[in-house]
This record gives sequence, structure tokens and C-alpha cells, in this order.
Amino acid sequence: MKRILAFIIMIFSVFSFSSCSDFTRQVTRQSFALDTVINITTDEKDQGKIGEAFSLCNEYEKVFSRTDSESELYLLNNGQGELTEDIENVLEFSIEMARLTNGAFDVTVAPLVDLWNVKERKAPPSGDEIEIAQSKVGYEAISISPLSFNGKSVDLGAVAKGYIADKIADFFKSNGVENAIIDLGGNVVLIGEYSVGIRSPFNPDEIFATITLKDKSAVTSGAYQRYFEYEGKRYHHIIDPRTGYPSDSGIASVTVISPSSMQADALSTSIFILGKDAISLCDKFPDTDALIIMENGDVITTENFEKKYQLKK
Repeated sequence: MKRILAFIIMIFSVFSFSSCSDFTRQVTRQSFALDTVINITTDEKDQGKIGEAFSLCNEYEKVFSRTDSESELYLLNNGQGELTEDIENVLEFSIEMARLTNGAFDVTVAPLVDLWNVKERKAPPSGDEIEIAQSKVGYEAISISPLSFNGKSVDLGAVAKGYIADKIADFFKSNGVENAIIDLGGNVVLIGEYSVGIRSPFNPDEIFATITLKDKSAVTSGAYQRYFEYEGKRYHHIIDPRTGYPSDSGIASVTVISPSSMQADALSTSIFILGKDAISLCDKFPDTDALIIMENGDVITTENFEKKYQLKK
């Protein structure tokens, strides 16, 4: 079931936060890892744990980076190294998502991601280039037991940040941290209850809506985050492995809320690629909801989203 709301403004993926706890001073620290800006907030008494959380990010970068020649994933992509628990956990989940989405979510999409390279491109690649890159994509070739990538290049970028955010949250909770905001470049995990302001992309100073979240993760995928324009057309960074081109589903952005940031990470990408009807994917995961903003300004949510999360304009 889904509910359509007639909003005009679209959601921006940058969140603002205010604590719902009583007069507790909080401290925010910033770092750079996982190819993104990381912001972590805790109560003042727990700020010593933030440095340890940043260290965890650096450790996981040595696991999941596709470009670091010393990382575990890099070695596996080059037929070396061994499958560790972290890689196995994320890879198993990723293959499950690929099957669930009939290949719309595919961790072997690296050749297409590299080809489009929206950070540097000024014009789209040719059809022949896309066809060659697409021929190298296909999650069905991946085997975990026995381990074999069968010549495919695995990129876990669409899910690893969520996994890492979950691990940092587990670390905080095991060390008695009761209030925290873990923001890994838009992959947000909240420990405690917060009022989350979602900003408008048309005016970054304007809050589109606020929602109250407690002990949840929120992840947004959007066409406006990374892109280039050529001859009046925008080419964004979310590639549809089935076509070889940036997704053209009519969605402007999708925000997924879940107890698991890894699940929210994968679902936000999957729904963005598949289109609005894919919001039903949330039903397959416990306590998971989504809010989709279409290019025409319509907003689609999972059933009871507004009541469940106290959505306020």
C-alpha cells in the first residue's frame, strides 16, 4: 500500500537535527574518510568515543575501498586475498538485493560507474563504450562458496557506508553511548530521538519538512547530488545496470528509513532505479519505510508514513 501526497517541493538529502532530549549539550566532530565528509555527534560526556569511531571508518576503508591497492576488496577484485567476514556479510546481502531487484541493484556495476565518471565527464560516453562496459556487468557471475568473481569487478559503494554506519552505532551502544548522530556523507544513523529537518533542494536554507526519528537510519538517493549537464540534459551518478545509463525512473529523490543503514542504503538506490512502484520493496524488511519525491513534485510514501514519523511541513 502507498499514499500519494501533493507536495511541490522536493527533498534534499542534507538533514538538520535537533535533539529531543532535555538540555543535553552535544559535540560534533568532522573528518574525511570513505571518500566523503563524516560528521559524528554525541553528548559532551561521550565525545572521547568520536575519535575511535573515526578510526573505525579508516579501518573499514582498508576493507571496502575499490581503489586502494592494499584494501581487501581491491585484492579480491584482482584474484588475491581471502574473503573476510565483513566482505562476506556485505556481499551476501548485495547478491540477495540483486536477486530481489532483478539486477537493478548490482555490485558488478563498476565498469559503468567508471565509464560515466560524473565527477570529471563533460559529455556522455558513446553507445559503443556503454555496450562494452555493460557486457562486463552481471552479478550472476559472482560465487561466494567457492569464492569467485569470474572476472567481474565488485564495487560495494552502494551499500558499504550503510554497513559501516551500523558498525559504528553498534560500537557506540556497546560503550554506553545513548545519544548520537552518525552521518557518513548522507548515510545517517541516529541513537536516541531526534527531530530531523529535511531541506529543500531549491532553497538549502528552507526546511521542507521535519520528522521525528528514534534509533533509526535515514538514507537519501537523489539525482541532484552528483551530475554533469550536456546539451541541456542532466546525467546523474546513479547508473541503471540494466540499461547502462543513468536511471530515468521519474524519481527526483528517495529517502528510506530503517533500523539498518545497510538496508536503507541498498533500498534507496534500488527504489530510485526501479521507480515509484518499487516502494513495495520496503515491505520485505522489518520496520522499513520510504518517502519518494517525483520529478513532477508529487510525494509518495509507504502506508502510515506520516503518522508513524510525525511528518510536519
